[in-house]
Amino acid sequence: MRGSRYSVPALAGALVLALGVAGAQAFPDKPVTIIVPFKAGGGTDITTRTLAGPMAQALGGDIVVKNTAGAGGTIGAAETARAKADGYTIGMMPVGPMTTQPHLRKLPYAPDSFDYICQAYSAPSSLVVRKDSKFNNLADMIAFAKANPGKLNYGIQAVGSIPHVAGLGLAEAAGIDFQFIPFKGSAPTFKAMLDGTVDMFVAHISFLTKNGDQVKSIAMLMDHRVDTAKDLPTAKDQGIDLNFPIWGGLVAPKGIPADARAKLEKACEAGMKSAAFSERMAQLRMPVTYLGGDDFKAFVMSEFAKNEKLLRKAGLKKN
Repeated sequence: MRGSRYSVPALAGALVLALGVAGAQAFPDKPVTIIVPFKAGGGTDITTRTLAGPMAQALGGDIVVKNTAGAGGTIGAAETARAKADGYTIGMMPVGPMTTQPHLRKLPYAPDSFDYICQAYSAPSSLVVRKDSKFNNLADMIAFAKANPGKLNYGIQAVGSIPHVAGLGLAEAAGIDFQFIPFKGSAPTFKAMLDGTVDMFVAHISFLTKNGDQVKSIAMLMDHRVDTAKDLPTAKDQGIDLNFPIWGGLVAPKGIPADARAKLEKACEAGMKSAAFSERMAQLRMPVTYLGGDDFKAFVMSEFAKNEKLLRKAGLKKN
């Protein structure tokens, strides 16, 4: 798929070009490409394209968004890792390719294959059931699960996905068991819940917003309430300390020049603080959650270790 270009205004672009020539082609002197490891139209893609415009303006150059989908996001992640380490190719990497997929199979990259620029989003995830479900909260569901061991069917979009890992964490914390049933994506998982094949699954906040007439949340799988969903109780509110947001951020091939990394990080922060980005995220009920490069790296490494423990205990870790 052809990429989409986001540019600074013409006058500003001319000024940046003049300054670049005077400063011996200071970064950036050509477009920066952001690789999105999924097809166009999904949450990661929408967030990236929303950020690209204001980030390009802050950076003083053009940004091209390129979709490289496949293998749960790992093809795009691998492409980012092996790109030339000059700052001109970076990737918007989500939680799965960074912290679960490397445990499930041998990949040509690992979390330490990248330089970290910024965390760009962290969307709340929700444990959803049908609108007419007898479960109205975690206590209802846990009581049923304990009285009926192995009877609850939990739909997952893919084995080892964050919704799956979140279910493993919930089962461990609550001392219950689920029958995990895998599907190929959110749409068939949703359909299976509506027809009664599964009792629940974990969804992105935007899914809950769009399908509120058919589903309800019995717990946001967060350790705190977020501004965009203050009305929805978290798992922690109900005595289960879980935190499984659906997050992502910008990374670069390891070893990019320090000045390029600093400029990208500063531009990311400015883009996320822009009115255009903030307003779009508010429409999607997604909180604006920025972390600088060093803090984002520490967060990713912590999530990588947390998910490794859950996958190992479930017998899914392969390497």
